[in-house]
Formats: sequence, C-alpha cells, structure tokens
Amino acid sequence: MKIKGVLISLLVLVISLGFLATEKASASVSSNLVNEVGDRIDTSKNYYIVPADSPTRGLSYLESFNFFPSLVVSSRSNTVENPSGIPMKLYFSEENKKYRIGTLYPMPGLPYYWVDSHLYLGPGEEDAVYWTITPVEGGYTLQAEGGYLDYKEAESHKYGPITRAYLGKKEVVWKLVPAS
Repeated sequence: MKIKGVLISLLVLVISLGFLATEKASASVSSNLVNEVGDRIDTSKNYYIVPADSPTRGLSYLESFNFFPSLVVSSRSNTVENPSGIPMKLYFSEENKKYRIGTLYPMPGLPYYWVDSHLYLGPGEEDAVYWTITPVEGGYTLQAEGGYLDYKEAESHKYGPITRAYLGKKEVVWKLVPAS
C-alpha cells in the first residue's frame, strides 16, 4: 500500500510540473516587453546563444591574427542541453533598457571580451553594442542598431566553410541555453 501511495504522489507531482511548464511555454508576449524580458533572463547566469532551428550549435568565434575574433555559429554540433559554442553573459542596462553581450576570453591574462557592432569580440566595454532582446514564439530575437542577429554559410580562405553571424533584416529566433 505504501508503494501505491508513493507512486500516486509521484504521478501527481509529475503532472503538476508538466502543467507548470506548459503555462510557462505558452505565456503570451505582453506590451511591456522590456520588463518581461528583464524578468525572464537571469543575468547572473552564462548562456549559450543558439539558433532555434539549429539548437545544438551555439555562437562561438574565429580567431584572427589581424583583427579581433569574429562571431560565428559553431560548426560542431553537440546536444540541445549542452550545445557547442562559448558561454556568454548578458548585461542589462537600466539606463537604456537593453543588453550587452560579453564573454571571458579563453586565453590567460586577456580581458573580458564584448560583442561590438561589427560582431567582433573586442576588449573595450565602451564599444559593446546594445541589444534589444524580444521574446517571441520559440525563443527571442536579438536586435542591434544595424539589424537583427542572423547567420549564413560562408567560405573562409583560412577556415573553409563557416557559419558567419551578421546583422540582417530577417527576425531570426534564438534560444538562451543556460551554461552549466
């Protein structure tokens, strides 16, 4: 009898959690998007920023000897829970109600790097581009002054085929996957 009671309790818990997740997933977009996004995104966490239609490949960078590293979508694929790419941190500005995106540069002694308006990772926080992050069905759109964060296949003479990030007119949906 005790086992039956435990199983019923477990079933009730699982069903309750399922309804809770459904409510969160079907939340509508409110007219006050900045506050809603501010409430949803935990800026104390690092995230993999992944295209919704390619959720195993997150934003990463290509190193360059002549320029700062450029933003790309990782060519490697991993899992949805732990996508390839580099963890990034979102910094919310109370002043303009937008976000900046930064990441620790993986080489010892080098500073924190920020995504700039040309989609390079540079050491100057003052050059970081501000992003409007808007919740949409399936994730978020990320918009800077020059357009929406998008990506396309390209050919690099040094690296071969790559998936380059760029600012475009198309509203591409991105997901924020918490990094562990």
